[in-house]
Amino acid sequence: MKLPLLAFAGVLLISLLSLADAGAQQQQQSVPPTPAPALTTPTAAPTINPTVNPAPRGRGRTNASPSPSPAGSPSQTPAPPQFTTLDGTWEVELQTRAHTYYSHFTLRQSGAQGADVSGIWDQGGNPDKKLVLTGTFDGRLFKFTASLKENAYTFTGYVENYSDIVGMVSDGKNDLPFTAQHRKKEKFFNNVTPGI
Repeated sequence: MKLPLLAFAGVLLISLLSLADAGAQQQQQSVPPTPAPALTTPTAAPTINPTVNPAPRGRGRTNASPSPSPAGSPSQTPAPPQFTTLDGTWEVELQTRAHTYYSHFTLRQSGAQGADVSGIWDQGGNPDKKLVLTGTFDGRLFKFTASLKENAYTFTGYVENYSDIVGMVSDGKNDLPFTAQHRKKEKFFNNVTPGI
């Protein structure tokens, strides 16, 4: 009878020891280690020594910028702007969702510093529709108006390098984007091809 009691006491002792060991491990895992205290050491502020070294004299003097080599090639001269005014013919593209309509402006600047603009908006077609165009231009922004009977059109936008126009045209009901490109004046005899 003593043997079963002893076995029971041994199992009880082993389970108590394993429970105590598990509790100790859990306590070690949940407590983070304490960091060591930070040591602060005083640091000296940076100092600037404003010493000036004089340039060396005589032989052995170094040049701050080397002279250009004679073997270098000259850079390309940029082309002059093709246009310096709005004067001339412009190819206009009116853009709708479904189509692009082509027409032409023939513009002429006048007034103080070219602020006044007049011309013709040639819509093409059969019969040919040409509307008188008037407006203002401040060097970048413009506003032109053209009217035919009860239809009035207002063009607003900006000019890039006197070669491209980007803007909106409004007829009072709809606003449509448009672009225009300045076209070079062609000589008549350069376009004639006899025999073809």
